[in-house]
Amino acid sequence: MRNSADTYGMRHVNAIEKLIENGHVDEAHESLEELLAIGPNNVQALKLLAALYVHEGRFEDEEKVWRRVFEIDNEDIDAIEYFQKVQLEDREHYYFTDVLPGGGRRFIAYPRSLVNISMIGLVGCVGFLLLTRFSSEQEMMKSPLAVMTCFLVLVISPWVGIIYTWAKSLRTVNVTSSCIEIKTRFKSFRYDWDQLKKISLAHSQNPSDEVLRLVIVPSPEKGPPVTIDFNEDTSSIRARRYLINEIRDFHSKIDYDILEDLNLNKKTTVNL
Repeated sequence: MRNSADTYGMRHVNAIEKLIENGHVDEAHESLEELLAIGPNNVQALKLLAALYVHEGRFEDEEKVWRRVFEIDNEDIDAIEYFQKVQLEDREHYYFTDVLPGGGRRFIAYPRSLVNISMIGLVGCVGFLLLTRFSSEQEMMKSPLAVMTCFLVLVISPWVGIIYTWAKSLRTVNVTSSCIEIKTRFKSFRYDWDQLKKISLAHSQNPSDEVLRLVIVPSPEKGPPVTIDFNEDTSSIRARRYLINEIRDFHSKIDYDILEDLNLNKKTTVNL
């Protein structure tokens, strides 16, 4: 049976989860600090704190929390899965980054969105072939207009999407002692460190929105702000922690902000 201390802790964890669901993240942080001050080995509270750190992009703090969970229970499934992800990111750092000749490091983007839409294009092509093969006896498919419509929807439309996604996708992020350079297929945004007003890991107000972006804000006359998707499941950057550490080596400070509070101009901001 669960003892009274565990019951007390779980009751408060459930209340804190409600705070997070309602977007009261600061209150949730304060409540977790109070709860862990009373019961520092409360694993559920620690996991909830780690989840908040993930949402905010505070990767180093997240790792400290998971190390604490592992010290308490070295067979905890969630802790084991976390460290497996860390090991995977270590390997991705090897495959998706390289050292630049003049110093610094290049981070090669993984074209996740391009892969996804390419799969849609493949399914569309196969679907069109099957449709024309097995529907040839139906009167509707004998019409050239019907065949062309299916061809446009199932084949041409996905390929237009593939070309557009390829053209707009992130290619590399180069970090050197003098600058940070973000390259797409046809554009390059190069900012010297002294030209930057802010570099931030910006998250959504509500954790349920699951928005995390690396935001690079230069002085207005130097170019547009650039944001890069930094969510674990959707980001093109495969070695996210290493990129943050590389930036810190040269720029020293990375802020943690709520994305909406940055008031970025939607028309001029480049979102990758």
